[in-house]
Amino acid sequence: MKKIYLFLLALCACFIQMYAETVKLNGLYYSLGTTTAQVVKDQSSDKSVYSAYTAVTIPASVTYNNYTYPVTSIGTSAFEGLTNLQSVTLPTSVTTIGTDAFYGCTKLGSVNLEEGLTTINLRAFYNCALTEITIPSTVTSIGNAAFKGNPTTTIVWKPADCSIGSDSEAPFYSTNSQVTSFTFADGVEIVPAYICKNMSLLDTIVLPASVSRLGQSAFMNCTNLKSINLPVTQKTLPTSFLEGCSSLESIELPATLTTISTDAFYGCTKLGSVNLEEGLTSIGLRAFSGCNLTEITIPSTVTSIGNAAFKGNPTTTIVWKPKNCSIGSDSEAPFYNSNSQVTSFTFGDSVQVIPAYLCKYMKIETIAIPATVTGIGQSAFMYCTNLKRFEFPQGIKTVATSVLEGCTALEEVVIPSSVTTINQDAFYNCSALQAIHNYAYTPQTITERTVNNVNKQTCILYVPMDYIDLYQAKAVWCDFINIIGVATDLQFEEQTVQVSYLKQDESLHYMEAQKWQVPHAPRIEGFTFLKWQVLPGDLAEGIVLQAVYEANNPTEAPAVYTNPANPAQKLIKNGNVYILSGEKVYTVTGQELK
Repeated sequence: MKKIYLFLLALCACFIQMYAETVKLNGLYYSLGTTTAQVVKDQSSDKSVYSAYTAVTIPASVTYNNYTYPVTSIGTSAFEGLTNLQSVTLPTSVTTIGTDAFYGCTKLGSVNLEEGLTTINLRAFYNCALTEITIPSTVTSIGNAAFKGNPTTTIVWKPADCSIGSDSEAPFYSTNSQVTSFTFADGVEIVPAYICKNMSLLDTIVLPASVSRLGQSAFMNCTNLKSINLPVTQKTLPTSFLEGCSSLESIELPATLTTISTDAFYGCTKLGSVNLEEGLTSIGLRAFSGCNLTEITIPSTVTSIGNAAFKGNPTTTIVWKPKNCSIGSDSEAPFYNSNSQVTSFTFGDSVQVIPAYLCKYMKIETIAIPATVTGIGQSAFMYCTNLKRFEFPQGIKTVATSVLEGCTALEEVVIPSSVTTINQDAFYNCSALQAIHNYAYTPQTITERTVNNVNKQTCILYVPMDYIDLYQAKAVWCDFINIIGVATDLQFEEQTVQVSYLKQDESLHYMEAQKWQVPHAPRIEGFTFLKWQVLPGDLAEGIVLQAVYEANNPTEAPAVYTNPANPAQKLIKNGNVYILSGEKVYTVTGQELK
């Protein structure tokens, strides 16, 4: 057993010698493997062999004991600290440059990196004197700080996809970068994260059409960058992509873009023009914070805007098109600025929900809320101190908390009949209010805080003609000295109606119950409205709607009462359905036809 053990040890020693023998050939030391050779550090006792070299040429192959070994790698620390070394010539056979291979070669100003090279390891050229660097297309991996500490001015980048160190460990990272030219070659597909961070002297970047992905913080703090193109197929701008590029004045975003990530343009203090195209869905936190945008249009496709996305811009004009978009709250709302300069804010025709805090502190004097809006969030127009008139659209059911709080110049507000709830502080400190038009048939329950500091002695409350007594009996509303009844336009509500009409043979035909937009029934003292009924008639000439009421006290009045005095008629003309009331004609959705 002992003999077998000794035999195996001897055999291992032979294999080690065979596969890892170190030899000196033509002034360089090599570690010979089974088929390849690696250049290694000076093996002399006093390390004097390499120390005097000013130039080194690595051969493509070496021959030892009649066997030729291709030289494929430069070993760890092979030439580390050789302060006299000025140039190195590498063959195309080298695929790997090891960790610290040329670390601290402070005079090394020339090295050729050839196609075929795949790996440059950690600190391989750390603290050298390379002013120009070209990374071959075959390189797939560059270790942390590989070229850190070089006085580099010119870089050519050819890899399609190459992994590199992160942030301060990126290969060319420097807090005092001297790089003035960085060229991405045709064929580059991925721009690595942090690759050009802090290259403060870069003026222009041209990205080839082959680029399909951009890395985080790739051009962060390139403070002299004035121009950069983006690939037309790009879908995402990554986090901090151009953060701190304080010389960038404009940028053309591709129509394919769907996401602008956190801090993408943060602190681009001269960025005064940017196109946000339809198709964009997400704008991240602080994406354009601290820029110079005076005009902003948010596309209808946007569904999410992160906290403080446009904070700190000198914006004066905003166009808002999203149907329903989530945004940051209060001081984190996208346009928040306690000293806002926004004087014009336009809502697109498809907007359905106005987010909470959206227009807080803005200097807008007028605002038009489209008929499509069904919800307005809390404090949406809080402290808009120049706003003079506000009209809630028909269909709104709730007036949100503090929606117009602190609008100290507000003189008139219009509340449609659809509003059933007015929350606390809705009109708090609207001290200039001269008129409230409240067209609700049932007065909403409010508190003193709702209309705090509204002068109820001078502010006129306009209500539907037949409903003055209800407001006079309702808490807080009753405190308004001047309550005036007005004739309102026909108001519509969705109700189920049983339809009947005469056929051509004069037989009575009943249709199934249908949901119609029907007029709000007139109020009749002593009666409660039950339903609208449709009287039989000629469908071609119109159908008469008749209000049906139930007596509150059947012993004093008929149990059922119909009021045909001013019936609304449903007309069908040219295949379209209209409602006729008096001299006015409406669509079934309640829009008056002029």
